[in-house]
Amino acid sequence: MAYLEKNYPGQRIVLSDEYETTRGLSNDIRIWTFTLSDYPKDTFHVASYINSYPFPMMKNQHGIIDDFEKVVILRRAKEFEHGPLKNSDVLTRRLWTHFPVSDFSLKPARLELRTVDDIWRAKDLIDAFEQFLGEKRLTDEVQYYLRMYMQGPCYDLEHGGSVPPSDNQAIDKSDKKKGCYIERQIYFAVNRHELCQQFYNDVMTFHQLMASYGNGVNKETSQTWAENQLKLVKLLPDLPSEEKRDSLLKLLVVQDDYVSSVFIDTGMKPYMLVTLSKKEESPGSYNLFFTYPQLHAFCLRSGLQVQGSGDHFKVKGVDGMHYEFSAQFYKEKKGAIGFDEDVCYYLRNGSKVLVKNFSSPYECISDALVHRITGRNVKRMVVNGQISLNR
Repeated sequence: MAYLEKNYPGQRIVLSDEYETTRGLSNDIRIWTFTLSDYPKDTFHVASYINSYPFPMMKNQHGIIDDFEKVVILRRAKEFEHGPLKNSDVLTRRLWTHFPVSDFSLKPARLELRTVDDIWRAKDLIDAFEQFLGEKRLTDEVQYYLRMYMQGPCYDLEHGGSVPPSDNQAIDKSDKKKGCYIERQIYFAVNRHELCQQFYNDVMTFHQLMASYGNGVNKETSQTWAENQLKLVKLLPDLPSEEKRDSLLKLLVVQDDYVSSVFIDTGMKPYMLVTLSKKEESPGSYNLFFTYPQLHAFCLRSGLQVQGSGDHFKVKGVDGMHYEFSAQFYKEKKGAIGFDEDVCYYLRNGSKVLVKNFSSPYECISDALVHRITGRNVKRMVVNGQISLNR
């Protein structure tokens, strides 16, 4: 009772006399029910337990837990479903899901998204539910995962996996669904607007790297996103504090000092987002790099005849040479740390050409190689306002 009185001050507490006891090799637990005067609709459980760690049968750890947050959140979730949720549009209601239960706590709810617009619908839905919950003690306990399965090609561009635009992409190998997805976790300390913008950027970047459309991404939305990113970049020099600058950088896929990506204007919309890497041997100089699907798309935009798909194709360059590229031409050195011992190559007139001095799988197709094949200078296509490049 002392535990309950400490955790629920000012409440009239009724604790049951009866209890259930469960004994096991590694833990013993005794469970009572109790009620609180401010929560007449709910019946809670409190448990006293003894655990064994790190070895079974030691029974050297003990404590008390209760399921207050779990019980109230589940009840409020049902009330939300029969109340405010009904006022939402059908696309928002489709995203709602239940919270999985784990003994005395809740597991994160998993919202499965289909389009980039669903990202903002999910944010509004979570905002509405947490406002409905009201109590900070409850909202601090609620967690969510936002997951979106990628539509369109998900090529194997990084020796065994797909090219991830961020650490939040993974491959689902379950029996129900297979394919790559992007996932973000929302919990109480997270800035939801910031996280959702990062999720949006992840999806847009994925389709840029794959030179594909899907999940609500098309030519128009991709170009609008690129232009918005460029507008944000231009704000960086005038921000009054490092804090505001750091906050804005979290919303960008391009940056002005350490740059990992840059938009180029190929003469056709939308802009293309390519990888940028500094030249260690020449400070202030940079190289640009394409993924295999991006090179495939760029060759088509340049009027060349291309045979094959984004992960394996052949093309005749303006230099008269016949080139062949494949994600399978990237060979990972098993057991090696980093990429120093990996091998990347392409075929030119049927002969293997090794790519030298690359530092990641993203750096196999340089702007110099693209120029040789297409005759086009990629560095001159960099959209103004991002970074000064040696040309």
